[in-house]
Amino acid sequence: MSDFGIFPSDEWAVAQGNGPDGPILTRYRSRMPSSADRALFSNLILIRWQYADAGAGVFPDGETLDLMAEFEDAVLEAADHEKYWGSGVAVITGGGVREWRFYTPDTSEFMANFNRILAGKEAFPLEFQAFDDPEWIALAELQAASSGDDDADV
Repeated sequence: MSDFGIFPSDEWAVAQGNGPDGPILTRYRSRMPSSADRALFSNLILIRWQYADAGAGVFPDGETLDLMAEFEDAVLEAADHEKYWGSGVAVITGGGVREWRFYTPDTSEFMANFNRILAGKEAFPLEFQAFDDPEWIALAELQAASSGDDDADV
């Protein structure tokens, strides 16, 4: 594994578009990891932070953005550098919600490490969902939607 977890490099793409609840901004890994790593990291974790009412058509305010950055920096950096419990693949903002997408070999281990990384920090207003996604559809759909265009609608 590299310094970027299961990804050989820290390459991200950005796409913007419009959804049913207003503008959407998406940042996602531009490449897939190896098939062996995808097979091992087959569980998808969605972490959502609702910052406004659905349909408000707004992005987070400055204070909320600062808190989101604190959260994201801590978790993504730890996951990339510790390498074995999770890998962040996308951040989607729009419709009053920011969503982070992670893959993990083990959801219980992911949550234990997630809580360890954030211990002592202010509680963040987060909701979690876990899915089996051995085909990595949650990342592939973002990559396909942009079709290689960094400013494509998603």
